[in-house]
Amino acid sequence: MKTLFRILIVLSFLAIIFFYSSGSDNYELLEGPNSTSQIIPKTEGEHEISQDSLPRPETGLSTMIGKSSEELLKLYKEPNRYDQSVYGYQWWVYNQDPSRYMMFAVNTSGIVTQVYTNAKESDISPYKIGQTLEDIYSMTIIESEVNASIENNIYTFTMSEEDMNTRILTKFDNIFAQLYMDSENGELSGIRYMDSHTLVIHRPYEMSFVGELLSPPSPTSYLIEESNKASAVQLNDLLNVFRLNNEVPSLMEDESVNLVAMQHSEDMYTESYLSHESPTKGSLEDRLENEGIVYENAEENIATSYIDAIEAVHGWLNSSTHRNYMLDEAYTTVGSGTFVNYYTQIFIEKENEEIEE
Repeated sequence: MKTLFRILIVLSFLAIIFFYSSGSDNYELLEGPNSTSQIIPKTEGEHEISQDSLPRPETGLSTMIGKSSEELLKLYKEPNRYDQSVYGYQWWVYNQDPSRYMMFAVNTSGIVTQVYTNAKESDISPYKIGQTLEDIYSMTIIESEVNASIENNIYTFTMSEEDMNTRILTKFDNIFAQLYMDSENGELSGIRYMDSHTLVIHRPYEMSFVGELLSPPSPTSYLIEESNKASAVQLNDLLNVFRLNNEVPSLMEDESVNLVAMQHSEDMYTESYLSHESPTKGSLEDRLENEGIVYENAEENIATSYIDAIEAVHGWLNSSTHRNYMLDEAYTTVGSGTFVNYYTQIFIEKENEEIEE
């Protein structure tokens, strides 16, 4: 009996070691808020329509909302990249200077409907990247429910307790701001200004409505493919701006690693799972080896149910394990892949090359 008891203790000890030392299966899995957000139709009597709002900023990036693409070109010249989106707009991306990284959404009518940045040098009046949550609460009208009106339709967005601390929605006259907070240091890490239409088609929070339910356009397969490619590049862009903000060297993009990441996102979508272990292609180590990628160390962030790359990256930043990979100085190379609403980002530490004398 004593021998059996000792064997059980040893087996338990080995199981614990295996659990904490085995690969990707023990990583955190991140599922965004859109996986549980509800859309609730209501009658007109159930809705509170009037709501206080702040005056619209007179300076900064938010002033571009509602302006034409011609006005955008006059101020900022040609963007470095045009990225497709499945929401009926095109992202104009200005990434030449990461310290002033900007993304403007331009709809099919040539009107700017949205702007996003996570760069410290960008003018996001009345806020600043790095501003504390306490300071933001002191200067902002923040309510758990925010109303948006489009013609005779009223849409109400309800924030959870977590949203009120990490993903705040506030109103400035006829535009809205999503304030993305860094949960680790309690500071503003990014901001998205948008019009009512964008907010409603994104549905980033639980939403109730009176009137017509406004839905995003139905994208073609070509547009979905182009949007997937664009989203993957944005994941890399946003990561490097966050690394710059945290005084960590930027990562080089690697096409072969991008391919591995994209294939994993597509596999998760097709097979309906969220895991670092593919039922067909194995672990991250297996997948990198299959592409002949040589490395010293590798880790991977995955996520699903976020509306776009912006929300996915902020979700990773606010999760300790994912954040550690994003800001680890040991990594030199990155590859990202998106398929619909599945996101994968792989971090690579290259093997040290031996210098022969």
